[in-house]
Amino acid sequence: MATPSSSIERRANLVPNVDAASIPLSGTSGQGGAYPRLAYLADGSLLGSYTTTVSNGDHQLVVTKSTDGGKSFSQLGSIATQPGDLDNAFLLQLANGHVIASARNHDDTYWRITAYLSTNQGQDWAWLSDIDVREKAAEGEPLNGLWEPFFRLAHDGSLQVYYAAENSQDDQDILMKTSTDDGLSWSDASTVAGELTDGRDGMPGCTDFDDGTGTKLMCVFETTEGLGRMNVKSVVSTDDGKNWGSRSPVYWSAEGTHASAPQVVTTTDGALVVSIMTNEDDGTETEVFKILTSPPAVTGTWGNKATVMNGAWPGLFALTDGTVLGCAGGAECHSISFS
Repeated sequence: MATPSSSIERRANLVPNVDAASIPLSGTSGQGGAYPRLAYLADGSLLGSYTTTVSNGDHQLVVTKSTDGGKSFSQLGSIATQPGDLDNAFLLQLANGHVIASARNHDDTYWRITAYLSTNQGQDWAWLSDIDVREKAAEGEPLNGLWEPFFRLAHDGSLQVYYAAENSQDDQDILMKTSTDDGLSWSDASTVAGELTDGRDGMPGCTDFDDGTGTKLMCVFETTEGLGRMNVKSVVSTDDGKNWGSRSPVYWSAEGTHASAPQVVTTTDGALVVSIMTNEDDGTETEVFKILTSPPAVTGTWGNKATVMNGAWPGLFALTDGTVLGCAGGAECHSISFS
């Protein structure tokens, strides 16, 4: 008789098939921006976000919407527009129907991870709270920046945010904070990855998965640990993000190249899909968005590498029909099915 985990592995489709058709989050090809991300609303529609630069040079976090399952999008509004380093937007609908967004929100004096709130399905937004704020270190002191927030609803109903926090130029950790009041206030930070290692752990992405022994939580991240160049690793929690272990390699590219900026999702079939940004094809500055898949084992056995498109800072989003949307470049997406 097959064990539960081997049954899951057999039914998990792992070979990706990338649709050549491009889906622009802006609604018009070539008019998007950077760092595309997606979120479901309870009515089945999708919200998208990306960062663009407006005519006066300010950064704007754009919100778009799809009502046809991600086949097309149109612009809905914007979260914020301002000078400074505004980027890394991430969206999530709360249990009360409101939509929360997080972003890095830096100026000349402070590093910030900020939360914004929409009470009308992503059309209008207001500042909600600063999740973490640090005064920028003086010249010559260790770097202490904050980057790349990722929201998740925990099984107990609390809101979790994962983000990267610098300790120095050569050391960075993944931190997590929790909110029990829908993002108004935040707990102290706990360390997800990097506390016991030297290297730049950054760009967190997390997903629930079932390896046959119960639901677990995997977070992937980029790191310089071990190789001195960016590679991708993962950690796993068996208690919904309270404690972490099983630090394991996901992917590394050849010397002289990098693999970075990962995200991870679980398909409806149970397969894990991880994205990477890499220049491994030619070793130049050209960034290529690739994915790998794994059966839902704790450490992951990653393979079936496939190229999605040229482009940086890719995002993944698992749809309820079993496909995954992979987005990068100028906020354009491709549908990915699995066989």
